[in-house]
Amino acid sequence: MSYYPILKAPYCTGKTTLYNFPPNDWEGARNDKKVINLSYIDDGLWHSEELGELAHGDYQIINYQDVKNLVPDNALPLLSLTRNKLEKKSEELPKLAHSETNVPQYRSTLGLVSKDASTSYQGEINYFPLQASLLTFAPFLQFGVNIENYVLLINLEKVPQNRLVELEVYDAHSKLLRKTQTIHGNQINIISLDDMEFDNQSLPVIICRDMAFIPLFFSCADQGRFLSIEHTHPPASMVVHGSRFSAQNYLKEYWFSQCKK
Repeated sequence: MSYYPILKAPYCTGKTTLYNFPPNDWEGARNDKKVINLSYIDDGLWHSEELGELAHGDYQIINYQDVKNLVPDNALPLLSLTRNKLEKKSEELPKLAHSETNVPQYRSTLGLVSKDASTSYQGEINYFPLQASLLTFAPFLQFGVNIENYVLLINLEKVPQNRLVELEVYDAHSKLLRKTQTIHGNQINIISLDDMEFDNQSLPVIICRDMAFIPLFFSCADQGRFLSIEHTHPPASMVVHGSRFSAQNYLKEYWFSQCKK
């Protein structure tokens, strides 16, 4: 099973909808209730608490305000559904029971809510290995009066620490470096894409050579009156035949070599 983060973004709070039913009807799955867990980092350890139970076939919405008093400021709140009880404290990310189905993965609805609007997508997160990297492009920039663009970079690792790494943003056409920024592991990092002189003909290239992330592209207008969120797929998912991860490694090596400080 996977973890389901509660998102955050400018002008918004997060809400996550959990579902206790299988994502397909052709693989066998147990029809039982599951425990709702909240996990987070505090004092160099993973902490987990039970929030309740979810009956088979049911769903539950959990808002950031529901857990705000349970997690430290700036900690990444992670929800999960399990049959097994998680350790209260652990030196590694608690191991969840294997999913009973394979295609697709169990997912939640990850949402952002402002006072005027909401936006969401179907997603989950599994921990990344330490030796991993990020290559993504930002084709979703929106331009107009009072529109703001951000990329939300979500990382999850086993070890309960917030490693520091460097993010690089380049222009895909000129290969010019537009921005560097220090970002954290086991966090949702919010990076503005509006201070680099991109226009509607630009394609930003976002690189982190020392850590992997899920990239979410978030745009809002009039300080949250209108919202949108999109995510890109890893390069390997675009390869139909052959060795998908060999193709992904090739693409990363190419762009990493082309984009240098």
